[in-house]
Amino acid sequence: MKNSKSILTATLCLVVICLVVTGAVAGTRYAFSDEIAAQEWQQQQTTMSKLIKAEDYQQLTNDAANGQLYEAITAAGETAGFIAITAEYGYGSEVSVMTAITPAGQVAGIEILDASQETPGLGQNVTRSDFTKQFDNLTGSPKVVKQKAADNEIQAVTGATRSSNAVAGAVTKALALYEKEVG
Repeated sequence: MKNSKSILTATLCLVVICLVVTGAVAGTRYAFSDEIAAQEWQQQQTTMSKLIKAEDYQQLTNDAANGQLYEAITAAGETAGFIAITAEYGYGSEVSVMTAITPAGQVAGIEILDASQETPGLGQNVTRSDFTKQFDNLTGSPKVVKQKAADNEIQAVTGATRSSNAVAGAVTKALALYEKEVG
């Protein structure tokens, strides 16, 4: 009886500690949610400005299934282009991509936001500039090929066709989002 009482006491202590710690983490996250959101937005704007220099980025859409679309606006109030944030499932998880699109509907460049769950040394190579530069100046949906790429074709990363297709799919989603909202 004494042994079961000590197990019950230890279990109860562990449950209380878990509840207190969970409450403290949740409370801290809630208390600083505005600051966290501001820092996340600032980091996102920094990445956006790498692709399209602009004074402001106005959100046009936020569709969970299709992605987010932003209009990049210059200091003179003109549209410098559009930024789409989309994702497609790769080998290990979703690959998140930021795609810059010119006002004429051409891909100006891409930035891989997250490919951390792709295979290290293979799928994560989609973040390398020699792969992402292939998307510059595309005028339509990219097609992934294993050999030398031609117009609107992207040469897949060796051993990482799923990850390469995920990036191409995310760019295709971005172009479709642009067409739906702007084009």
